[in-house]
Amino acid sequence: MKKKKFSLSDLMRSKITWAVIAELLILLVCFIIRPEFFSISYQPTTGMLYGSLIDILNRSAEITIIAMGMTLVIALGGTDLSVGALVAVSGAIALKFLRWDVSAYPTPGDYTIYPFVLVLLVPLAVCTLMGLFNGVMIANVGMQPIIATLILMVAGRGVAQILTNGKQFTTLYTPFRFIGQGSLFCLPMPIVISAIVVAAVALFTRKTAFGTMVESVGINPSASRLSGINAKAVILIVFALTGLLSGIAGLIYSSRIMSNDSNNAGLNYEMDAILAVVIGGTNMSGGKFSLAGTVIGSIIIRTIVTFVYYFGIVSEATMAFKALIIAVVIVLQSEPAREWFAKRAKNRQDRMSAAVKGGA
Repeated sequence: MKKKKFSLSDLMRSKITWAVIAELLILLVCFIIRPEFFSISYQPTTGMLYGSLIDILNRSAEITIIAMGMTLVIALGGTDLSVGALVAVSGAIALKFLRWDVSAYPTPGDYTIYPFVLVLLVPLAVCTLMGLFNGVMIANVGMQPIIATLILMVAGRGVAQILTNGKQFTTLYTPFRFIGQGSLFCLPMPIVISAIVVAAVALFTRKTAFGTMVESVGINPSASRLSGINAKAVILIVFALTGLLSGIAGLIYSSRIMSNDSNNAGLNYEMDAILAVVIGGTNMSGGKFSLAGTVIGSIIIRTIVTFVYYFGIVSEATMAFKALIIAVVIVLQSEPAREWFAKRAKNRQDRMSAAVKGGA
């Protein structure tokens, strides 16, 4: 088998290439302004590494996890607007099982009312079922993904409020704190969890036929059915998986604040997840997807936010500043821009080859 020759022009046509370049450029600006932005220290008392780069990976964990599911949803040609609400539902259920009744147990402490395994499994099971509900509405009822998930987006926060009677539960339970504030191998636990999730989703989609099925259904659902693929089952699995991943992100979020926050938990997460997928190179029209690109996109989004906070840019300008940088990244990834850079790279490569041949 003939080995494919490296081509700079092909590299310049890749959306992932430009996502990586965008991240490196942002980090370069950070380094120029404040070199200490890259400093990493070890704290013996907590056994954890600290620094802006660690914080970027740590704080991007929830979006990275959700974006894994969103990548598959978008690869199907759909979108899921309910993921943020499911984050709130997951946190509400977890805190409900930890405290259950704040009138009977008014003081938060290092205890749980129900077994900790239920604190973890019940929120994940409920979020998976809610994601499956989205899949049923889309695959079996024929509802548009944006409509079906919009319904759950609105209803989800209401469900979270009902579960906690509109109250904010707090806890001091140590094992629960470990999810969002603990460490493993000197890294914050959210980084470890997100790495495990990314690896698991990558294995599931790339080491089995499922990823190919998702791309096939996203490109042409009718043709995929004719080829023997059960498109409805694929849709159900993808939305159920997205619900499960949203539940995991919800546990991390509520563990960070040691409380449920049904109003603000997961707010705008759906937008950040979609942006991470798009920046990573997956087309909104469906088809081929890139999990690696999505991870890079999620890190870019968090790098921008960290950059804004670190350099003291006023909070009122955060969203505008974030939108501006993301717009530049997406423009660089556009077809005309990538083709222009690819042609310049090819011309340069051709000139270098000609010079080498002439010298010989």
